[in-house]
Amino acid sequence: MDRRHFLGSTAMVAAGAAGSVKKRRTMYFNDARHFYLYSFEPPMSMEDAWRPVDELAGTAVNTLIYGVETGGFFAKTKIAGRAFASGRPFTSALAWRAWYNMQALIDKGLDPLQVLVDRAHDRGLDFFASMRMSGGPKDPRFLIAPPGGGRGGGMTDFAHPEVRAARFSWLEELAAYPVEGIELDFAYVPYYFKPHQARTQAHIMSDYVHDIAQMARSKGKNRVVGARVFPTVEINMALGLDVKTWLAKRYVDYVAPMFYDFHQLDPNLPFESIVAAARGTGAEVYPVIQPFYLRKEGHAPPAMLRAAISNFWAKGADGLIVAPWFRWPHRDAERSFLADIGDPVAVRDRDKHYMVAQRQPEPASLGYDQPLPLRLEKADPAVEKEVPIYIADDASAKRVRSVRLLIKVMNLVTADTLQIRLNGAPLDHEPMRRTSHRYEFQWLDYTLGRVRPKQGVNTVAVCLAKRPEGLAGGVTIEQLEMVIEYGLPRSVFERPPAEL
Repeated sequence: MDRRHFLGSTAMVAAGAAGSVKKRRTMYFNDARHFYLYSFEPPMSMEDAWRPVDELAGTAVNTLIYGVETGGFFAKTKIAGRAFASGRPFTSALAWRAWYNMQALIDKGLDPLQVLVDRAHDRGLDFFASMRMSGGPKDPRFLIAPPGGGRGGGMTDFAHPEVRAARFSWLEELAAYPVEGIELDFAYVPYYFKPHQARTQAHIMSDYVHDIAQMARSKGKNRVVGARVFPTVEINMALGLDVKTWLAKRYVDYVAPMFYDFHQLDPNLPFESIVAAARGTGAEVYPVIQPFYLRKEGHAPPAMLRAAISNFWAKGADGLIVAPWFRWPHRDAERSFLADIGDPVAVRDRDKHYMVAQRQPEPASLGYDQPLPLRLEKADPAVEKEVPIYIADDASAKRVRSVRLLIKVMNLVTADTLQIRLNGAPLDHEPMRRTSHRYEFQWLDYTLGRVRPKQGVNTVAVCLAKRPEGLAGGVTIEQLEMVIEYGLPRSVFERPPAEL
């Protein structure tokens, strides 16, 4: 565990040709559409126009990242054809609202993007403009056909100078605004080169990032340049994004590991290789906090968010970025979360609910896989499978009141012999409560006393040793979670005050 994240640090990033990044920068990403331009009926009032900034006031967020483009600028562009939804009439109410909301500000002589930049500065926030790097001329000669089609089917090949030049000119216009940072979003889609050529053409993208960074920094003092990337060095390299070189040569001041379309909270996000690549370069790492519990079954509760925050700090994050898909307008729960993310100490001794994310096809195909669901095909005492789970808390500390391990098992019956071990230690003698839900699955709820998790990576091993007569087939570990509660033991709370 990186102890500096729990004690705080006032060290500043070493000065150099690159921009200067604040320690403990806490960022919130607004994609300009779903919780802004799509949401208000035109004409847009100034109060609504300021909403992305004003809703962050009083939280730990000190930087607003604003997604300025999706098929066109959310700004008063000077170049014909680059405004969002410039091709009217509209067939979508969403696009209609966005266009007329922007036009309402333009009709007042305002630039919609400049309105937000000015408001951010008035409220003491830094403003980063984020550009999706996918896209470019839709000439058939430039299109990529990734394996199995997928979201990359309409993407353009950055091996062509024409594609790079088109995006560069958009970024030049963007960099002319008085913003503190420019972010290059490479995480929106995974394909920038033809898959079989990506590794050998990574140097093309590295040179391109270098040129963009030089241009952006030339247009603003202490301008920060960042990049949204995929969770590991290897995944990025396989896609032609040599993040290790970008960091080593300080083409970028920070990277934000994430997987855009995942949207699933992953407290075990495997960004350690990116932290290692950034170490000693002066660049920083800002993992992205996603909002949903499992497959978009609902927003993650506060204890789950605190667990992810704690893990990210423990794994070496320099700050955090909040994805835009949390409940909106923000309630007290969201504002409390936005207050918690700025300081590791704020969540250190508070209840946590750790969980293992579930596999999704596209991330898994690129190497960002998950251990769950985990199938045990048949009863076999010689077959044991493992699920890793990262825990930032010191579960042996006296201030920890209870530790529970929860395992959801599909197709399990009470007569099965299911053996569970935590870091090699069997849980046979730990209290366990079994809860049956209808006929599909059972929850195994262990209260861990003698066997407790360690800080860092823990391994839960599962073996289906025996099934009852007449029941063949296997079981599936669907969910695996760890709950850590703080405070005095319940028995202490239950005593009369005179006995305390």
